[in-house]
This record gives sequence, C-alpha cells and structure tokens, in this order.
Amino acid sequence: MIRKSLWSHRRQNGWVFAEIILITVLSFYFIDHFVVTTYDRYFCSPAGEFEREHLLVGQTGIQQPTPDPSLGRGVQTGSGQAETSSPPQGGAGGGLDGLQVEGRSSLYALRDQIRALPEVQYAGFARHIIGLGTYNIISNASETDSTRRCGAYMQGFLLHEQFFETQGLTPIEGSPSAKELSEDCPLDGVVITRSLAQALFDTDQVVGRRIVEWDFSDRALQEQGGPVIVSRYTIAGVVEDFRLQQNDRYAYSILTPIIEEYATPQMLIRLHPEVDAQAFLNQLTSPASQALRKAGDRILVSVQTYEDWLSSWSGNRDYNLTNTLLGILLALFLLNVVLGTLGTFWLQLRKRTEDIGIMRSFGAKRRDIFWMVWGEAALLTLLACIVGQLIWFQFAINMDLSDGLSMSGTGRERNWVEIFWIHYLVICVIQYVIMLCVVSLAIALPIWRAVNKRPVDALRQDS
Repeated sequence: MIRKSLWSHRRQNGWVFAEIILITVLSFYFIDHFVVTTYDRYFCSPAGEFEREHLLVGQTGIQQPTPDPSLGRGVQTGSGQAETSSPPQGGAGGGLDGLQVEGRSSLYALRDQIRALPEVQYAGFARHIIGLGTYNIISNASETDSTRRCGAYMQGFLLHEQFFETQGLTPIEGSPSAKELSEDCPLDGVVITRSLAQALFDTDQVVGRRIVEWDFSDRALQEQGGPVIVSRYTIAGVVEDFRLQQNDRYAYSILTPIIEEYATPQMLIRLHPEVDAQAFLNQLTSPASQALRKAGDRILVSVQTYEDWLSSWSGNRDYNLTNTLLGILLALFLLNVVLGTLGTFWLQLRKRTEDIGIMRSFGAKRRDIFWMVWGEAALLTLLACIVGQLIWFQFAINMDLSDGLSMSGTGRERNWVEIFWIHYLVICVIQYVIMLCVVSLAIALPIWRAVNKRPVDALRQDS
C-alpha cells in the first residue's frame, strides 16, 4: 500500500526526494564531525587520563625592583638589598653567568618553598603542560622493522622536576615508576604511550628497545632521494595513553627529557587528594601569603586551577568560539531544513486533501491515514539518504577521508571511529534517524490538519 501510494505520487515526491538527497550530502560531514567530537570528548577517556581537580598551574616571574632615592643611581630589590647600576664584574658569582646562577638558585628556592607546603604533594617546573600547546608530529618506526612506521606527537619534559608524578601520568606494569622516569630518564631515552608501543611492536613491554625518527620533508626527499633517519631513541618507559589536548582525541605520543632553563618557567603543582583546591588557591594568592610565593628576586606571579589555565589559552578560546559559531550555523541550517521540508510536505498534502477526504468518507481512521503518509515519508527518506550517502562516499574517497572519515585518530584499541566501514555505517544510521525526525516533524502539522478536516470540507475544490 505504501509503495503503491509512493509510486502514484511520484511527481510530487520527486522534489522531496531531490531535496533530501541534497540535505544528506551537505549535512553528512557536519553530523560526522559532531558525533565523533562528542564521542571523543565525553566517551573516549584513555586509561591514563590524569586527575585534574587537584592540579594547579603557576607562572613565575622576576620581582620588579623598587627605586630608592637614598641610594642615588642604585635600585632597591624586592628583598630590600641594593644593587648598583654599574656593569657586573667577572669572577665567581659575578658577571652574566653569576646573575644567571643566582636567578636559577632563586627559582629552585621558590620551587622547594612551594613543595614544602603541607597541602602540596608534588611540584616542579614544566616546559610543556599536557592539555594545550604546540606539538611536533614526527614519523617513527621500530629500529628492527622500518615497515612498522607511524606518526606521533613529541613534546619535552624537564628532568628532576617530578613531571610524571605532578602531571599524573601512569606508567604501565613493567615500566620504571613515575619517580624514576622523572629523575633518571637518560637524555637519549624517550617515554612513549602504550598505544604507540602496541603499534610499533605489538606489545607494550618494550623498555630497552629502540625506535628511530624519520624525516619525510621535501628537502630530504629532494636531496637524499628518500626519507632519512634523523635520530635514534631508546625506550626508557611506557605510560598509559593520555589526551594531548582536551578537545582532541588521544594519539601516539612521545615524551623526551630535556635540561633547559627559562627566565619565567611554568610550574605544575599537585595537591593532596584531601585538599580543597579552591580554598588552597584562595589562601595562596591572598596578599597575606605573598611571602609563600616569593624567593629572592623570583615570585609566583599567578596560580590557577588546571581547568582555568586551559580555558585561558587563546587557542582554546578560539576553538570554543569556532565551535559556537559552527553550532549556530548548524542550528540555522537545520532550521532551514525543517522549514523547507515543512513547506514541501505542506504543499504536497494540500494536493492530497481530497484523497484523504475520500478515505475518511469510506471510514478510514485518522491513525491509519497518518501511518500511511508517515510510512511514505520514511521510505522516501531512506531511499534519498542512501543515494546521498553514496554520493558523499565518493567525496570521502577522493578527499582521502576513508581512514576514519573526517576525524581520523589513533588509539591502543581500535574502535568504530578508526574502522572505516563501521564508522561510515554508524554515521549513515545516525544521519537517517536525524533526517527521519526532521521529516516527521515537518509532516506532523499538515497531516494533523488534513486528517481532522471533515470529509465534506476536504472534498471541496477550494479546500
């Protein structure tokens, strides 16, 4: 009955069919992006995701000197000691090297002062803090099997700064402990995630094995005639997978030890689990506690929770703004789809009002008429979605999106996002359900008006 009715109104249904195909092609990518992003953000937490509630981020700075007229051309330091403006002399503790040593000494004193607070569990300086930032993507392979090659994110961590304990990264069984990795990781060693170990070696027990870094740049390809090996690393430890950026999927990651000094480095602070982070933060940043945040000429300029630090980054604000704008555009797009489909079905059902009146005069129930019209719309939507999704499939192949569609990613356990056909079919089903809801919403009002007309009114020519 539904197929016959659909075929008998093929001219009217043709416009609806073409409209739904166009909507399917245009909306597939956005629906895919929304579904996968939601899955990644809320349902794809890796095993090594660290506890954030008790993690603080601080920024150190140099205490600005206060001029003292009684000292002539000299300046009063924050600690009350005077320094003349004459050029520093060489020798022990003098000259530029002496100033650098003194600055580093003050930094370490400030760090140790924070560590000594009873509420603090771990604290240390960090070059990069996991969550946001810039990462270099390199191509790595097993030293013994160059065919096992994959890209990975690489970032550095400062040695002797309790990085793994403070950040909250979890070494797997068989790997050195977090303390050992923070203190004793060799400079030619690396710490990798479990997912990368599985990808390169099919096992996570890889401590002591070696990996190589490849250069696939255009320069290397032109000068060397192919990719070249840049560096070799020994795997010093393996940690559970973690999310590199809060709005992204977790990926293959490499952490390299570095010894580097900064004038104003960042400081990571992890509190004991029983400490109220906000109460501690309020106490530490109060004017009465300034002495706790100062050592020599160095001061902890700002301290904030990890979540506040994430939200303060311009890149994260831009990402959220972009997502908001895309959400608004998608909402407007869906609104136009609903209104357009509503208008199309309204005109179509107005032309069928007489047929509905005849069916009602022969005793057809409103419910039967509604399900017949809805069945036609559902079947028409299914056929249109199939055609539209096959058209979009050609774009996916041509744009090399077949590996994970629009949100390719890597992880220790392959899931529906990384397997193309499962991913494609899941998005197809979700899109059909969304389109069916839109069509159902569009036909609800006109079909309700049509089936509730009296048969005598529906049979009138001007109805």
